[in-house]
Amino acid sequence: MARFIATRFVTYVILAFVATSIAYVLAATFLHPEEVLYPPAATKPVPAATAQAYLNVRNVNPDTPVMERYATWVGGLVRGDLGMTTGTNKELRPVLDVMAERIPISLRLVVIGTVIGVILGVTVGAVTAVKRNGVGDRVATLFSFIVLSLPTVVVILIVQQINQFIMDYTGYGLPAINPVNPLLENQPWEYFIYQVQALVMPTIVLAIFGLASYSRYMKVTTLDVLGSDYLRTARAKGLTRSQAMRKHGLRMALIPMGQYFAFAVGAAFSGSLFVERMFNWQGIGAYAVQSISIADVNGTAAIVLYSAVLTLLSATFADFLQGLLDPRIR
Repeated sequence: MARFIATRFVTYVILAFVATSIAYVLAATFLHPEEVLYPPAATKPVPAATAQAYLNVRNVNPDTPVMERYATWVGGLVRGDLGMTTGTNKELRPVLDVMAERIPISLRLVVIGTVIGVILGVTVGAVTAVKRNGVGDRVATLFSFIVLSLPTVVVILIVQQINQFIMDYTGYGLPAINPVNPLLENQPWEYFIYQVQALVMPTIVLAIFGLASYSRYMKVTTLDVLGSDYLRTARAKGLTRSQAMRKHGLRMALIPMGQYFAFAVGAAFSGSLFVERMFNWQGIGAYAVQSISIADVNGTAAIVLYSAVLTLLSATFADFLQGLLDPRIR
């Protein structure tokens, strides 16, 4: 099994590198930070030498061939250097430092929301498959179709409005936006409580989407298992459908969920872009929008790398789970 996991991990590393390389080349080709930083219509033209020096130190000079800039970027990547930001404030700041600040903020949402969504989705999917066509199955199916058909922004607005309704009638509610309250920075415990409260609503949004998608997929895999020969044999020996599912079927139903989980983490990251923006979380999602809007080539490549690494780790974990659940893989 260790050889299987190691082989898969190396494959994912190569794929992550290829994806990030493609993203860098595309960003370096189509994004033009020099036009954002030094627009041609500026009232005070910047001296050419100053502009060239600024662009060179950040490895974004359009006069340098793209592949030469790419080679410089790869050399820095090997050393753990993701380059410098090309922010409109002309601040010379390593991209790695910005990512180190923002990744923990995003991971709080993605990891907690994904874990809750997986647990709820797998549970609801398995139960509704075993009790197919019951009231619970119909309610869960309707809920999933409604959630999956709505844009992320609409679901966020619904959750925020429910919170506002509760606050209007009870006087108690959760922070709607901004997980950082500057008025509480000198009060560590109150500041911690405020951050936990601010985490609830965006986590609920991500968990809702996870529940809707995982429950549908888990229901399909469970129904396949319920129609299998070995499960019919178990029921013929006197086990009820629920007992046969718990003892023999659940393990097999979870095997296909492994690969689905690997790709769903990437979807959770994409969904968190909207969640972070609408709840004012200054994480990777907000940084992604900002990087593209100001043509930050290095920042854009770093975000793609982050997403690729996140998918790499989740895919490796999914392969590990599959190896545990299915002895044939080992």
